[in-house]
Amino acid sequence: GLDQTLLKLIIPDMFIQRLTVFIACALLASCAVLDPNNIIGRRNAQTYDANLTSVVDGPIIDWRKSAFEYVWNTINEKYYDPALHGVDWRAARARHEPRIMAAVSEDDYWDRLDRMAGELKDSHTRVHGPKQAAQQRDHESHSLGVGMLDLDGELIVSAVNPQSDAWWVGVRPGMAIKTIDGEAATMRYRRLLTEARDSSTPWARTRGAIRAISAGELESSVTMTFTRHAATGATEDISATIKRRRLRAPPETVSRVLPSGHGYLRFSGFVGELQSGILAAIERLKDTPAMIIDLRGNGGGALGMANTLMSKFLPAKSKGARILTRTGQPIKVAFITVMKLDTEIGGEPGAYAKPLIILTNDSSASASEIFAGTLQDLGRATVIGGRTCGCLLGYLGYADLPGGGQLAYSEVGFVLPKGTRIEGNGVKPDIEILRTREDILFNRDRALEAAEAHLRATVSRK
Repeated sequence: GLDQTLLKLIIPDMFIQRLTVFIACALLASCAVLDPNNIIGRRNAQTYDANLTSVVDGPIIDWRKSAFEYVWNTINEKYYDPALHGVDWRAARARHEPRIMAAVSEDDYWDRLDRMAGELKDSHTRVHGPKQAAQQRDHESHSLGVGMLDLDGELIVSAVNPQSDAWWVGVRPGMAIKTIDGEAATMRYRRLLTEARDSSTPWARTRGAIRAISAGELESSVTMTFTRHAATGATEDISATIKRRRLRAPPETVSRVLPSGHGYLRFSGFVGELQSGILAAIERLKDTPAMIIDLRGNGGGALGMANTLMSKFLPAKSKGARILTRTGQPIKVAFITVMKLDTEIGGEPGAYAKPLIILTNDSSASASEIFAGTLQDLGRATVIGGRTCGCLLGYLGYADLPGGGQLAYSEVGFVLPKGTRIEGNGVKPDIEILRTREDILFNRDRALEAAEAHLRATVSRK
């Protein structure tokens, strides 16, 4: 949903765990040589006490200044693009530092620090305060539980979490949001959109405006008016005060054989805990005449998992995405290459070779874009739906910050097999299906319908 943060492109945790003991000892002697990307050390930030003004067992220090310096210096020295996307990073510091250090609250401080990171227009480079970091770790959000889309000049409810207050007062997808705390909903949304921090694409930036409406402190409330259509065709307004609740969205996988006989597989992210279930689902669906992989709303995850899953649909060995790093060298830990610059995928015995459709929308991001874009580039899959997020850079794990926050910074870029760059552009579908208010109101899935129609035509020609 719109409240979900993007999941990281990471080296498998098991690999890191096996190296931890060795690295912990060896780094004392040669940190830069053994762990040039600071994959292990970034999770060992100095601990600060609860009063946020002194460092434990050390000299008095301003934790805010320390966190600021870490963020600015790390991006300056470690960002995958030494040109920093053309951003004058020193000028950005001069603009942002006074405002960041003058923040009147912790939440304000972390928000302002994140806005400086937003100068790079990169959804993967971001700062999370302690609260947001905890929510991501626990797969939860503190929000109204209402998804929203700007359609035809109105702010439309696109989804409602059944755990939310909004659901229990009768809010349903397709309703228009008329007012928010007495202000016209469209006016508030557009104002928040102008205030939102920059992201990889204009459509990715809209998430910031939606999050500013929906997310907030637990139990804080918002009064909203919704317009719904009655059975007679008339409209009526319903007003309610709804609270932000703790809403959980654990990773999930859905698979089945559709009534048409085609296989269908949807999963919420490229996260390790789902991999075995996804592989089992692909195996169960291997006898279907065609398969649909639904990546709508899939925020991404591990690059290695994306390569593993792509290989299940490539009978012949194929070139995968090329990795871009600041140094032009592969990623290594303790002299062991853990991420090559050039990848080879496919060629597995029994790989699924029948027609393949991938469904996408503007919330398909990161590893989802590697998966959809690479298979499209190789001519292996037809992409149907909406243009993807355009959020395809990668980081190797969060870095802990003084004060309890975390920093993610892009350390790798990607170029698809034919030289396509997805970051800032998105994967353009072969068949574009734009969602309408009527689709939402009547719960119609025209992208899935288009996939089925395309497969009927494709299979009939074979």
